[in-house]
Amino acid sequence: DALAAVEIAARIRDAVESLPGEQKEVFLMRVEAELPFKEIAAIQGVSINTALARMQYALAKLRAKLAGLGMSSEVTP
Repeated sequence: DALAAVEIAARIRDAVESLPGEQKEVFLMRVEAELPFKEIAAIQGVSINTALARMQYALAKLRAKLAGLGMSSEVTP
């Protein structure tokens, strides 16, 4: 139902907004802008491994936050 979809989207948006800055940036660059990790790392001035780690931390935090809200823990990039 449309109302449920709007509520789910709001919960996801809130969960993303609650991420620490660097993790949120990596998540948004990867998911919304569809940038490769090599480019994300260059933009942030870090190694690719650091960019990948930030994404992993972001996904773990999103899974935990959304699971705490009663949503599925299946969050993938």
